[in-house]
Amino acid sequence: MKRIIINEDNIEEKDVESTVVRVKALMINEKKELLVVHNNYTYQFPGGHWKSYESLEESLTREIKEETGINCIIDFGPFMVIEEYYKNYLNTGQTRCNKIYYYVVHSNDNPKVQEMSLSRLERKTDFNLFYIPLKDMEQFIKESINNKSIETVIGKEMLEVMKEYREKYSGR
Repeated sequence: MKRIIINEDNIEEKDVESTVVRVKALMINEKKELLVVHNNYTYQFPGGHWKSYESLEESLTREIKEETGINCIIDFGPFMVIEEYYKNYLNTGQTRCNKIYYYVVHSNDNPKVQEMSLSRLERKTDFNLFYIPLKDMEQFIKESINNKSIETVIGKEMLEVMKEYREKYSGR
C-alpha cells in the first residue's frame, strides 16, 4: 500500500491531539467509468468517516450504501493512504492528523436514490452523483481546480490517488 505523508509543519506523532480516519472508494463500472460525488460545493470520491467499532472495510461498505444506495463487497484492502498533519486545523488551534484510506470497488450497480441515507449537511447542499470516464478523470480534476469548482487540497489528493491507481492497476 502506498503511503503519502503531508506534514509541512514537521509535527511529531506525540503532538497530535486528534486523528480523523476516512475511507474512500474509486467506484468503477464495467464501462470504465468512475463514480464521483458533488457535495458541499466540491467534488470527491464516495466515502466518509470510519467509526471505531467498524473495520475500515465495514465503514466503507456503510458509507457507500449511505451515499449511493449501492450494496457492495470490499474484496481487497486499501491501495493507498494519505496522512495529513495540521498544526492549526481550520484555525481551531488543534493539532490534527487526517488519514484517508483509498480502495478500488468494482460495481455495475447504478446509484439508488431511494436507498441513500444522506447526512443533514449532504441533504442541505447540492448532493449529486455522476460518472466520468476513467480516462478523463485527471483532466476533469485539473479543470475543476483551475475553475475553482473543487477545493484545491481535495483536487490535489484526487490527482495523487489517480496517479497511484494508474501505476498500480494499469493494464487491468
